[in-house]
Amino acid sequence: MPSPSSPILQQLDSLDKTSSDFQDALSNVLCGQDYVRCARNLQGDDLMWLIAYLDKVCCRVAVPNSSLKSA
Repeated sequence: MPSPSSPILQQLDSLDKTSSDFQDALSNVLCGQDYVRCARNLQGDDLMWLIAYLDKVCCRVAVPNSSLKSA
């Protein structure tokens, strides 16, 4: 798949997925006004790129220790 042409999608593409701060950085981009404006007008390859990108990233889930019970 070709690299995205939109600057905001290029910003997503440049995020370090191995970083412990990845989820926060991703959230910051996705909640930003630039992304909101861009997302409304995505078409073609950029839209397909975004769908594939979001499909590959996963959400971190925190489980409190107090909810775990020993058997």
